[in-house]
Amino acid sequence: MKITRFETAKYILPLTQRYRVGTVDTDKRDGRLVRITSDDGFTAYGEISPLPGLHAESLREVDDALRVVGTDLEGRSFATFDTFASNVADRVAACAPHGQFGAPSVVFGLQTAGAALFAMAADTTPAAILSPRARDRVVVNALFVGDAAAAAEAIASGELDSYVCVKVKIGRGTAAADRSMLQVLLAGLPSRTQLRLDANRTLSLPDAIARFEGLPAERIEYLEEPLANPEELPDLHAATGLRIGLDETLRERSLFHLGRAPWVAAWCLKPALVGHWQRLLFLATEAEKHGAAVVVSSCFESGLGLWMQAQMAAALPGKTAAAGLGTEGWLRLDLVAPPYDSSCGFVRTCDWQGTPAERVLEKLRFVQAR
Repeated sequence: MKITRFETAKYILPLTQRYRVGTVDTDKRDGRLVRITSDDGFTAYGEISPLPGLHAESLREVDDALRVVGTDLEGRSFATFDTFASNVADRVAACAPHGQFGAPSVVFGLQTAGAALFAMAADTTPAAILSPRARDRVVVNALFVGDAAAAAEAIASGELDSYVCVKVKIGRGTAAADRSMLQVLLAGLPSRTQLRLDANRTLSLPDAIARFEGLPAERIEYLEEPLANPEELPDLHAATGLRIGLDETLRERSLFHLGRAPWVAAWCLKPALVGHWQRLLFLATEAEKHGAAVVVSSCFESGLGLWMQAQMAAALPGKTAAAGLGTEGWLRLDLVAPPYDSSCGFVRTCDWQGTPAERVLEKLRFVQAR
């Protein structure tokens, strides 16, 4: 397959409400679309949208990398997706300002566009390109952010009923407010529904114990990155009996060893933050080796990026838990049509939408890499 044209376009998608990542508030998703065309007439798209407060690379650095990689890709031929993916990762690493893994959002967007291109040529799904043993559907968790009143409203509306798992943001209010909200969710949701409690490293050990001690272990799948000091995670597990999900900790070389602990329930992996598909595959294999499930989760991408992350989740080996790919409700608009929809609690890889909607394409201005 020969790449005959490489183009990029800017886009902005407003969020339904402001969202905080670390110390950064955002009310929109600002990113780039890449469009790659092959000599056999296929065109594929990829989404690149570094999340402020999470990704190191800026949009200016994204644009710089795309100019270099795009110029290099045009006119080159690739026999397999693996050769395309390796070339892209190497080229981005060579010009990344933050080291080998310094622009993972760029690698993610380019590699997913490549997987889509090879899938179109083979008349199959990207998941099947990534693995011949890919599953045909991916279970997805819901995301809940709010207080006890919002929890009661969500339960009354039935919007959480289809999900086997709900991720709940913790630590944005007092311990008493969190306990009250959790009691509403635990009492109102079906008994089969488990909760993932994500505090984004905001709590001290005493604060965490105050929130989590005494919660029913059979209903709490794990506590995701609860502590400001991850070295105290073994103490939290000992005090509460609850297992832990790791996210940021796995990206810190000095703390990576914690992922091997028996009290770790899951490795939470964000493809747009990991970057290279082969690295995601390596991390999933490592998680399986140490008895942890893999949770593939998003960085609030549009439906285009969510669909591609679902394809990756379906292709990963080992034990995968419900994916954190239920964030589409935070976007006022989607790039694809029909919009990505996980409200039934899962998505099927064969329903994949890899091309932006016509109404979107009409408004975007694609330019060739120069």
